[in-house]
Amino acid sequence: MAIVFQEKVKPTAVVDKWKYWVFSISARSYLSGEKSTSSNYIWGSVSANRITPEWKIQTGIYVSRSEDSFTIDDQTISSVSKSQSFSGLIVKSLGEHWSVGVFLSASSSTYSNIKFCLQPAPAIEYDLFPYSQSTRRQLRFLYRINFKMMNYREETIYNKTSENLWNESLYTTLVLKEKWGTISTSLEAAHYFHDFKKNHVALYGEISLRLFKGLSFDVYGSYSMIHDQLSLPKGQAPIEQILLRRTMLETNYSYYAMFGLSYTFGSIYSNVVNPRFSGVYD
Repeated sequence: MAIVFQEKVKPTAVVDKWKYWVFSISARSYLSGEKSTSSNYIWGSVSANRITPEWKIQTGIYVSRSEDSFTIDDQTISSVSKSQSFSGLIVKSLGEHWSVGVFLSASSSTYSNIKFCLQPAPAIEYDLFPYSQSTRRQLRFLYRINFKMMNYREETIYNKTSENLWNESLYTTLVLKEKWGTISTSLEAAHYFHDFKKNHVALYGEISLRLFKGLSFDVYGSYSMIHDQLSLPKGQAPIEQILLRRTMLETNYSYYAMFGLSYTFGSIYSNVVNPRFSGVYD
């Protein structure tokens, strides 16, 4: 009788030469025109992200430029919109329920009348459910305090060309994932300290219903009550800027709704899941 000795194979750690960093570079452009109109649009972004169970680091740079020209009775009217922004986020896990982090953003936008805005914002988050259950359920509360250094392109309706502002915001996010689909909703409330009447409240929602394996019907929507448009420029905007949506207009609410189908397929193995500070925007 032969005796067979089986060598025990020791598991080896996966060597990741990128150290969990994921980089992305995107660019797109389009041109269109006819005899009396022309349009062009350029957009680009660069991002670097690193997500592990203990740390979450996300950075991105975005630039865009769009121009439209119209010729009417030998007169040419042109309108240009430009924006640039940097966004960064660092989050540290403090166990199964708590996280702390810092947002940092810098931006410029002709649409919003912002020449330059620098905004650091420390934040803290608590998840009622353990983060290890985040693929099934989440109930997260995130508190954030923001300092804004604002420089405006044109004098605002509040007679400001620059100012430093403090505000605070609270985000509540609920995510439930079941066999039939996913429900996700977020409520954001924020106000400025110098005037509590300068505030906004926004509700976001998403429902994804699973029709059969891989195919889902999706519904998205949001509604916002807006009372903090501090960067609105003084005076009446040119009619072409209004019609082409080149400038922000005064309003006390906004909404959108969208629906569609999505189909997902591929590997049954998932990557690292770290939902901390997700869904929070400037």
